[in-house]
Amino acid sequence: YYPGSDGLELFYATEGSGEPLVFCYGLVCSSLHWTYQIDHFKNSHRAIWFDYRGHHNSKTPQDLGTITVPYFAEDLRALFDHLKIERATLLGHSMGVSVALEFAHRYPERVKGLVLANGTAQRPLETLLHNFNLLPMGFELLCKFYETSPWLFRQAWALQKGNAFARAIVRMAGFNPHLASQEDIERYVSQIEEMDPGIFLQILKNYHSHDATAWLHTIQAPTLIISGDEDLITPPQQQRILNELMAHSKMVNIHHGSHCPQMD
Repeated sequence: YYPGSDGLELFYATEGSGEPLVFCYGLVCSSLHWTYQIDHFKNSHRAIWFDYRGHHNSKTPQDLGTITVPYFAEDLRALFDHLKIERATLLGHSMGVSVALEFAHRYPERVKGLVLANGTAQRPLETLLHNFNLLPMGFELLCKFYETSPWLFRQAWALQKGNAFARAIVRMAGFNPHLASQEDIERYVSQIEEMDPGIFLQILKNYHSHDATAWLHTIQAPTLIISGDEDLITPPQQQRILNELMAHSKMVNIHHGSHCPQMD
């Protein structure tokens, strides 16, 4: 454990030795989403990951309003300081792309390179499922439901545990079910079910307001952008926008890749 940017106790893990690689996972995710890359790179690098505030092994702040992308970036800076890391390559997936970009924007001298998988610089709900424009409205209704009846919302959330239909939607929307490990998918769905709905809504609300397009062009670190050509969550055109706005980037598209091509 280490003290985050405001002293909150946060969890991290480090494996291997050598040049540091720091892995940032996505919304309602965990280190599970980087399992295969961590297992591979720990043989030649120092592989590091941490749990965001309010997630898994890390403590939850009293003020849920601090569960935001900027706070995650500052907690990452605190981890660099704790481990005495001067510079590292950051690997971000989905929302972790926003965390990595925010860190690179605030602390460019500490970033050697970026690997950005299936992320976006814009408001994610507006491009989810290829611009299905009812989603932002639906999310606003969910937030109002939680604000007015938090107990009832939590009960409804709990009822989804084990729901076969909900699990099938997650499998089809987030993964290529023909390529990804079924055990990995089931573990991920279980993690979603265990997430506190208040934390989920708070971070999704902040993530949806995060927009890096105004300053992407200032990032000088060499960047690899990865997309999955069958990604429904963050469609490939969002990675193309990143590629167009970042002068020192190149993009690779994974054939048959889902929102989690690193797990397919």
